[in-house]
Amino acid sequence: MTDTQQAFYVATNGNDSWSGRLAAPNADGTDGPFATLERAQSAMRATGIRDTYVRGGTYAMARTVTLTAADNGVRIMAFPGETPVFSGGERVGGFTAIGGGLYAAATSATGLDLSIGGVRQKVAQTGDWNAGDAKSGWSVLEAAAGGASKTSLRIGAGDGAMAAVLAAGVQPGTMVQTFDTERLSDNIVGVASIDAGSRTVNFTQGAKYALRSGGTYRLLNDDAFIRDAGEFAWSAETGRLVVKPQDPGALLSQGAVVARLGTLVALNGASGVTLQGLTFADTSWDGSALTLTNAHANSIAGNRFVNVGTAMTLTGSSANAIEANRMEHLGAGGIKVTYGSNGNRISANSMDGIGEVLKDVAGIQLYGTSGTLISGNDIRNSARYGISIKNWDGATVNTDTVVEYNRLYNTMTETADGGAIEMLGRSNVDTRTIIRGNDIRNVGGLATDGSGWLDRQKSFGIYLDDMANGVTVQDNFIQNTGWASVFIHGGDSNTVTNNFATLSNPRERFIRLEWVPSAGTIGLLSNNRVTGNVISSSTGVDYWEFWTPGSYTVAGNLLQGIRGLNGGDTVSLGLFANPAAGDFRLGSGAAAALGIHDLDWGRMGFAPLTVPGIPSPGAGGGAGSGTAPATGTGGAPAAAGPAFSPLAYIASYADLSAAFGANAAAGAAHYAASGRAEGRSVSFDPLAYIASYGDLSAIFGANGDAGAAHYIGSGRAEGRSVSFDPLAYIASYGDLTAIFGANGDAGAAHYIGSGRAEGRSVSFDPLAYIASYGDLTAALGTDRTAAAMHYIGSGRAEGRTVSFNPLSYLAANPDLAAAFGTDTTRADLHYLGSGRTEGRSTGFNASAYLAANADVAAATGGDLTAAMRHYILNGRLEGRALSPAAPPARAAAALLPDNAMLAAVGVG
Repeated sequence: MTDTQQAFYVATNGNDSWSGRLAAPNADGTDGPFATLERAQSAMRATGIRDTYVRGGTYAMARTVTLTAADNGVRIMAFPGETPVFSGGERVGGFTAIGGGLYAAATSATGLDLSIGGVRQKVAQTGDWNAGDAKSGWSVLEAAAGGASKTSLRIGAGDGAMAAVLAAGVQPGTMVQTFDTERLSDNIVGVASIDAGSRTVNFTQGAKYALRSGGTYRLLNDDAFIRDAGEFAWSAETGRLVVKPQDPGALLSQGAVVARLGTLVALNGASGVTLQGLTFADTSWDGSALTLTNAHANSIAGNRFVNVGTAMTLTGSSANAIEANRMEHLGAGGIKVTYGSNGNRISANSMDGIGEVLKDVAGIQLYGTSGTLISGNDIRNSARYGISIKNWDGATVNTDTVVEYNRLYNTMTETADGGAIEMLGRSNVDTRTIIRGNDIRNVGGLATDGSGWLDRQKSFGIYLDDMANGVTVQDNFIQNTGWASVFIHGGDSNTVTNNFATLSNPRERFIRLEWVPSAGTIGLLSNNRVTGNVISSSTGVDYWEFWTPGSYTVAGNLLQGIRGLNGGDTVSLGLFANPAAGDFRLGSGAAAALGIHDLDWGRMGFAPLTVPGIPSPGAGGGAGSGTAPATGTGGAPAAAGPAFSPLAYIASYADLSAAFGANAAAGAAHYAASGRAEGRSVSFDPLAYIASYGDLSAIFGANGDAGAAHYIGSGRAEGRSVSFDPLAYIASYGDLTAIFGANGDAGAAHYIGSGRAEGRSVSFDPLAYIASYGDLTAALGTDRTAAAMHYIGSGRAEGRTVSFNPLSYLAANPDLAAAFGTDTTRADLHYLGSGRTEGRSTGFNASAYLAANADVAAATGGDLTAAMRHYILNGRLEGRALSPAAPPARAAAALLPDNAMLAAVGVG
């Protein structure tokens, strides 16, 4: 039986001999939380309690914690508002200076992963490596004497620097990282031996591809290679770790963390497990921080993976929800889903810094799966793929995959012959794959040949490789690729439609169709359709490239800056709303005639959150239910409650804006991991922000995500704020009330789209409305939103009006006029807070004031509101008369009682 009202606790100041039932040690130190996750696991197995909360702090793990069927239904969660870190690293201290900015400390042999203060350091290598330059630090190789080899290479004949390295010898533990000329795949293996005479480096094991002349390599992890601050290596001769820190003080005070474990937590046969709000850190580049093997219906949500190898790997594991996790500075890849893992949902995750050690990796990679939904992830800065779906053989076929609304920026930064989204289809089956609504920008492509480096080489936005069949590519935005936006290589029955692309280099095409000669007849293309796409080019080069393209239909595309194919396309201008400002919403009227629709920009880079938040300790919340959110490919998962906007969430907080910028998935991950538990919420209204400024309305229209991104990126720094009240706008007009009700987004969109141009404005004052009625004051207090909703929903129909005029109230009370000037909001709040109970007057006879002061009447044109403003700011100080019959000394007598004047405020 599951006890949903109780939980165990783990804390860094805990003790495994305690009960684990207290969140903190008791006063006399006799009971409190456990010290380790393993102890909590055994306690959950022995009781009906299935929840464990882990308090903040770092937990150094000496071995993997494995959850099995005995742990079904457990929830391991961060204590609300705290950040527990499971670390697979050993903290090494006792560093001493050894000269040249170097520091050394005794420890066992170290590998390629080390961090200081949570920041990944760079393993020392041959060559002059520079951050941001993917070509730097690599040496060009020659094939082995006997020809291209997987087990050896020769250094270049004229490479004096590497000849000196070989002459000096390399120490045990030195590694070699190699790339063939295509830079398809790299390998990191040990150096078995060197022969300076023959310029040969022999490996401890074989590389994936035989190394031909023109390939590249670098030697790693010898302290003799240390060059720049931020580098480290193992010194086998002295048995010490050698570091050249950027901040020696941090190294000496904190030490360095060396990755020792490959896997921190493993789910083997476990089901219904929740891991939420946890941080996984400091695992080796060739390991996976979290593994799921034959593990089903688990929820992995709101966690952070940093300075690990691969974040997580699923094998034979189905119906799992992997949602709103943050993955950063990965030695290898993000999420691997493999061999019989079906019906998994991977959504709203944020990944940045993929392949910082090993390069042949992906943010998300599938092989041997079916029914996978990859939705709303934000993937940036990957050495190779953003998303890769691999089918090498019969065991790795992938079917019924949906890849939708992901944001993929800066992929293929260090490799070639790949894409931001890549599919391999060598089994030549109908995959029934959907690739839709993705935002793809900046696909690199880097290779070598005998002449040197090749930039923008064989890189594609969406790459359907080697007989990938039955794929629908629809509603994607693709910008700045190497060779083509979409490449169909030997595939059949693929549809490419309603995609938007901008072409900016002469080598770049929109569509490339090419057969696969090595596959024989199945490598021939047939029945591919490329229709209804929007393509803008600044190069004038044809948007197509065909190499034995087989049967195809390429027609009905909307073009700018390039010619059509065989007269079947339409050439127009102004395809996009404002491309110079980064606004690629559909702008051309010609699109509708071709059946082209705009993209769903608001969904890109985020998916609705479905995993419940971390419950407060003792709140229950369905622990042990053994269920996960719905998975599969039948569209986007349904959101629970109102739609959550991660960009609006980020914009609501300056600290999140500084940390995440406009990375929606990172915002969602933060909210899932800690923001919800911290009580954070969305207070920023993007459409109201846009409506507050004419320039933003002109640029962004009703694109709320663009508005939030603007505020995050520059609006806050410019001092901009939200001044437009959408509900008050609706309440100001009977027709809008009838149409929109209390839909604030619709009201803001109306003002942006037409209301401003029609001369409409906000005349309804929600606080003044409350102040006009004692029952509303008692019920609503100072809730502006509730006031507008009440008026829209029932107040107008009841015949209620706004009788309280804040300017009149200020003019009637000189002390308030002196304190607040003409600030009507402060006047409203004062009356609601204390003025009513103090019995203050609310009436000011503006007509009498004008009659007594002809100059003011002339200057204001008889405007009663302007008259009140004049009296508050000037007339009061000048001692002006308030009525023709009253001298200034008896001005107070002209103040009318509350019910003697109803201010006309234009409600209607």
